[in-house]
Amino acid sequence: MSMVKAGDRNMEYYLEGSGPPLLMISGFTAQASGWSEPFTRRLQEKFSTIRYSHRGTGTSDRLDGKITLRDLADDAAGILMALGVDKAHVLGVSMGGMIAQELVLNHPQQVLGLVLGCTACGGEHRVAAEPEVMDLLTPQPGLSREEQQRRSWPAITTPEFLESHRDVLEERLRRSLVNPTPIETAMRQMAAVQAFDTFDRLPQIKAPTLVLHGDSDVLVPVGNAHVLKDRIPGAELRVFPGAGHLFTFEFPEESAAAVVEFLARVPVGV
Repeated sequence: MSMVKAGDRNMEYYLEGSGPPLLMISGFTAQASGWSEPFTRRLQEKFSTIRYSHRGTGTSDRLDGKITLRDLADDAAGILMALGVDKAHVLGVSMGGMIAQELVLNHPQQVLGLVLGCTACGGEHRVAAEPEVMDLLTPQPGLSREEQQRRSWPAITTPEFLESHRDVLEERLRRSLVNPTPIETAMRQMAAVQAFDTFDRLPQIKAPTLVLHGDSDVLVPVGNAHVLKDRIPGAELRVFPGAGHLFTFEFPEESAAAVVEFLARVPVGV
């Protein structure tokens, strides 16, 4: 783990692998250590991956006051600048995919290829999850942090994966508790997600774009992927049968291969 100054904030980051730079933007309350290790290792065979923790998560500086996802995209742009990376491929999942949209829209000169995973455009054009799914993510009085996260698992993965790979979820949980994300950060991130909307701006995206999604994602239904694909000029779509929201954990080899294959076709000079 290293620290870099992005603007006036100290940000935790990891630079690993070799090849063209690939900025990896994590999702809601997640931090740099929260990525699927098999998925990440596969990417590091082809790319110099840059994983980082959003402000208010990991060992990055605290999150103070109200934020927007554009603010978090500016952080990402600042990290690239501080590391001397003029242009990078960008991979964002879930909330990180929303931040990636703001990054490519507001800092297009810094983005080579764009990969958006299990994410949405927000606003009234998003395909919302069912209320009972969102209830699984709502904190319940009297439950510990560990119990709260285990309660959320049916919202982020499939019943089949939960039954057969509970050890993977337990390890993901263990890592998240080493330096847990404060509830204040979670609340401010949630408010930023709720205010997010790129639908009208998506046709402005010029970077080659790949949209990845699981067809069994109940948290961010796969209909959101089709909205993105239809609105972003030239975007490609890959849907993983039987995958939920955590498709990089459920199908690490297949999802990493899709990223590698797509970005290999993006000219570095784009």
